[in-house]
Amino acid sequence: MAEPSRSKLTAADVMTPAPRTCSIFSTVLEAVLLFRDADCGAVPVIEDGKPVGILTDRDVALALAEHEENLPDLPVGKIMTQGVFTVAPELDIDTLVGQFGDRRVRRLLVVGADERLLGIVSWADVAPYVPDREVGEAVTEVVEKP
Repeated sequence: MAEPSRSKLTAADVMTPAPRTCSIFSTVLEAVLLFRDADCGAVPVIEDGKPVGILTDRDVALALAEHEENLPDLPVGKIMTQGVFTVAPELDIDTLVGQFGDRRVRRLLVVGADERLLGIVSWADVAPYVPDREVGEAVTEVVEKP
Protein backbone atom coordinates (compact mmCIF):
# COMPACT_ATOMS: atom_id res chain seq x y z
CA MET A 1 0.00 0.00 0.00
CA ALA A 2 1.40 3.40 -0.97
CA GLU A 3 2.11 5.97 1.69
CA PRO A 4 -0.18 9.01 1.65
CA SER A 5 1.22 12.22 0.18
CA ARG A 6 2.34 14.87 2.64
CA SER A 7 -0.75 16.95 1.96
CA LYS A 8 -2.96 14.07 3.12
CA LEU A 9 -0.92 12.97 6.13
CA THR A 10 -2.49 13.43 9.55
CA ALA A 11 -1.36 13.16 13.15
CA ALA A 12 -2.86 9.65 13.21
CA ASP A 13 -0.59 8.63 10.31
CA VAL A 14 2.66 9.63 12.04
CA MET A 15 1.88 9.11 15.73
CA THR A 16 3.06 6.26 17.90
CA PRO A 17 -0.27 4.65 18.79
CA ALA A 18 -1.11 3.49 22.31
CA PRO A 19 2.16 4.63 23.92
CA ARG A 20 3.28 3.31 27.27
CA THR A 21 1.83 5.47 30.06
CA CYS A 22 2.02 5.93 33.80
CA SER A 23 -0.08 7.62 36.49
CA ILE A 24 0.72 10.50 38.82
CA PHE A 25 1.23 7.88 41.53
CA SER A 26 3.75 5.79 39.57
CA THR A 27 7.27 6.14 40.88
CA VAL A 28 9.96 7.86 38.88
CA LEU A 29 11.82 4.54 38.81
CA GLU A 30 8.81 2.82 37.23
CA ALA A 31 8.63 5.55 34.60
CA VAL A 32 12.36 5.39 33.87
CA LEU A 33 12.02 1.64 33.35
CA LEU A 34 9.28 2.42 30.82
CA PHE A 35 11.69 4.79 29.04
CA ARG A 36 14.19 1.96 28.84
CA ASP A 37 11.79 -0.80 27.85
CA ALA A 38 9.97 1.28 25.22
CA ASP A 39 13.16 3.00 24.02
CA CYS A 40 11.58 6.42 24.43
CA GLY A 41 12.30 9.68 26.22
CA ALA A 42 8.78 10.56 27.35
CA VAL A 43 5.81 8.87 28.97
CA PRO A 44 2.33 10.41 29.02
CA VAL A 45 0.84 10.63 32.51
CA ILE A 46 -2.76 9.45 32.43
CA GLU A 47 -5.71 9.61 34.82
CA ASP A 48 -8.96 7.95 33.75
CA GLY A 49 -7.56 7.49 30.25
CA LYS A 50 -6.93 11.21 29.81
CA PRO A 51 -3.53 12.93 29.76
CA VAL A 52 -2.76 15.13 32.76
CA GLY A 53 0.94 15.55 32.09
CA ILE A 54 4.02 14.07 30.51
CA LEU A 55 7.24 12.88 32.11
CA THR A 56 10.34 13.37 30.00
CA ASP A 57 13.91 12.28 30.46
CA ARG A 58 14.69 15.99 30.88
CA ASP A 59 12.22 16.25 33.79
CA VAL A 60 14.01 13.35 35.48
CA ALA A 61 17.46 14.84 34.88
CA LEU A 62 16.45 18.22 36.30
CA ALA A 63 14.78 16.62 39.34
CA LEU A 64 17.91 14.64 40.14
CA ALA A 65 19.72 17.72 41.49
CA GLU A 66 16.87 18.52 43.86
CA HIS A 67 15.79 15.07 44.99
CA GLU A 68 19.01 13.02 44.63
CA GLU A 69 18.68 9.63 46.34
CA ASN A 70 14.91 10.04 46.89
CA LEU A 71 14.19 10.45 43.18
CA PRO A 72 13.49 6.78 42.30
CA ASP A 73 10.69 6.55 44.89
CA LEU A 74 9.16 9.97 44.16
CA PRO A 75 5.69 10.00 42.54
CA VAL A 76 5.75 11.04 38.89
CA GLY A 77 3.15 13.71 39.68
CA LYS A 78 5.77 15.66 41.65
CA ILE A 79 8.11 16.22 38.69
CA MET A 80 6.06 15.76 35.50
CA THR A 81 5.40 18.54 33.04
CA GLN A 82 1.80 19.66 33.47
CA GLY A 83 -0.43 21.38 30.95
CA VAL A 84 0.45 19.17 28.00
CA PHE A 85 -0.54 20.15 24.49
CA THR A 86 -2.87 17.86 22.60
CA VAL A 87 -3.95 17.55 18.98
CA ALA A 88 -6.73 15.70 17.18
CA PRO A 89 -5.84 12.60 15.14
CA GLU A 90 -7.20 14.17 11.94
CA LEU A 91 -4.96 17.26 12.20
CA ASP A 92 -3.05 17.66 8.92
CA ILE A 93 0.73 17.41 8.93
CA ASP A 94 1.35 21.05 7.98
CA THR A 95 -0.71 22.30 10.92
CA LEU A 96 0.94 19.68 13.13
CA VAL A 97 4.41 20.93 12.18
CA GLY A 98 3.28 24.46 13.00
CA GLN A 99 2.12 23.32 16.44
CA PHE A 100 5.63 22.18 17.33
CA GLY A 101 7.04 25.60 16.54
CA ASP A 102 4.16 27.64 17.96
CA ARG A 103 4.05 25.72 21.22
CA ARG A 104 7.82 25.21 21.38
CA VAL A 105 7.57 21.56 22.33
CA ARG A 106 9.17 18.36 21.12
CA ARG A 107 6.14 16.11 21.66
CA LEU A 108 2.38 16.42 21.25
CA LEU A 109 -0.24 14.03 22.58
CA VAL A 110 -2.95 12.84 20.20
CA VAL A 111 -6.39 12.57 21.80
CA GLY A 112 -9.83 11.58 20.57
CA ALA A 113 -13.02 13.62 20.87
CA ASP A 114 -13.45 12.14 24.35
CA GLU A 115 -9.99 13.51 25.31
CA ARG A 116 -8.63 9.99 25.82
CA LEU A 117 -5.04 9.38 24.73
CA LEU A 118 -4.66 7.77 21.31
CA GLY A 119 -0.97 8.33 20.67
CA ILE A 120 2.06 10.57 20.83
CA VAL A 121 3.84 12.47 18.06
CA SER A 122 7.42 13.59 18.43
CA TRP A 123 9.27 16.03 16.24
CA ALA A 124 11.29 13.04 14.97
CA ASP A 125 8.04 11.47 13.73
CA VAL A 126 7.18 14.43 11.49
CA ALA A 127 10.68 15.51 10.43
CA PRO A 128 10.95 12.98 7.55
CA TYR A 129 7.92 14.59 5.91
CA VAL A 130 9.14 18.16 6.22
CA PRO A 131 11.48 19.95 3.77
CA ASP A 132 14.93 20.68 5.23
CA ARG A 133 14.26 24.44 5.37
CA GLU A 134 11.16 23.93 7.52
CA VAL A 135 13.00 21.48 9.78
CA GLY A 136 15.67 24.10 10.47
CA GLU A 137 13.11 26.78 11.24
CA ALA A 138 11.08 24.55 13.56
CA VAL A 139 14.13 23.24 15.39
CA THR A 140 15.33 26.81 15.92
CA GLU A 141 11.95 27.77 17.42
CA VAL A 142 11.96 24.81 19.80
CA VAL A 143 15.60 25.22 20.82
CA GLU A 144 15.21 28.95 21.44
CA LYS A 145 12.36 28.27 23.86
CA PRO A 146 12.41 30.95 26.56
